[in-house]
Amino acid sequence: MDTTGGGLYDVAVVGLGPAGRALASRCAASGLTGLAIDPRPDAPWRQTLTLWADQLPPWLARDACGVDVLAHTVRGPVHYSPGRTVLDRVYGIVDNSALREALPLGAGVTVETAAVDDSRLPDLLHRAHRVVDCRGAGGPGHRGPLQTAYGIVLSAADAAPALGGDPALFMDWRTDHDDDEAGPTFLYAIPLDADRVLLEETCLAGQPAPDPAVLEARLRSRLLRRGVAGSALAAPLAVERVRIPLTPRPPVADDPRIEAFGTAGGHGHAATGYSIAAMLEAVPAAVYALVSGFPIPEPRSPASTALHGVGLRALLRADDRTLRQLFGAFGRLDGRRQRWFLDGASPSYQVARAMWGMWVSMPARGKAGMVAAVLRPEPRPAGPAGPAGPAAPDLPEAG
Repeated sequence: MDTTGGGLYDVAVVGLGPAGRALASRCAASGLTGLAIDPRPDAPWRQTLTLWADQLPPWLARDACGVDVLAHTVRGPVHYSPGRTVLDRVYGIVDNSALREALPLGAGVTVETAAVDDSRLPDLLHRAHRVVDCRGAGGPGHRGPLQTAYGIVLSAADAAPALGGDPALFMDWRTDHDDDEAGPTFLYAIPLDADRVLLEETCLAGQPAPDPAVLEARLRSRLLRRGVAGSALAAPLAVERVRIPLTPRPPVADDPRIEAFGTAGGHGHAATGYSIAAMLEAVPAAVYALVSGFPIPEPRSPASTALHGVGLRALLRADDRTLRQLFGAFGRLDGRRQRWFLDGASPSYQVARAMWGMWVSMPARGKAGMVAAVLRPEPRPAGPAGPAGPAAPDLPEAG
């Protein structure tokens, strides 16, 4: 039933980013009546969403939904730390418009244009049996660690010197930049299609996070050193600023009928920032829970969450050399254990085996650095503050 008939909606979904729209769409397809609330429900998704092609759920395959939701794929992105490793896997760029098309809301979902803050979530229980918060993990109250990046989009020809013949750069930890003070960052370089390449300087985890201007300066110096033309850097095709909370917000209400999903519900990977694949994989179970009256399942086991937390603690506290050694050890893992570490829904025994494999492969100095990082009481400083840049919006579902 719905409020027009004097009853309650089955579920109210707050936030229509990728997580909220996916949940609302699949709930409607399962016969639930839904209320979806967002201040800008038709706003395009600007963030670059990525996943490994093998993570695309069957219900989003082209023969199932009638839409190809991947705009571009690239096989074998390369990892440098500083040695070169090819990740034998297909990396996919999501077509945001196509993904929206594959997630229709239909007549079963009533969309309202409104902003809902934490204090208003309980009021929605007067309109729906269940309320699901899909507003992301960010917001003014979030004081947790962040993944941040500053990126530019260049033509494939202009970006070619940065890639050096590689098809894509998954994480490039080489230190071919001018400064030494900004802390550990890496270059991420992914073709968005045949003609455009996204080049981003990324801080994997910071608390506080580096100033965007610092990341911009490091990206510029790195790309100039590799031979990218200054004229191309001065007039990029687009600019992307990323700010991804790595931990979910605390629950906003002590009521089992109010739950969270997506990065708000902990589907983000605390040690990598990835969320879109884990969220999409979790949609069917969440819908089943809403249909059946059960709680939405947790995104992973407590043991896996704890292991991710240990990894995040190390990332926040380790110095540049230790992190390069850590990800050098990641590059030496076999493909199966690399996948276990990167995939947000991996069970705890897989995460533990991947992390153990990285540990035993690290040199003694790197192991000492990791122990010191985990025991260090405070995160490392963010590096020198740069000039204030424009505020970056949270991109909670970015890949």
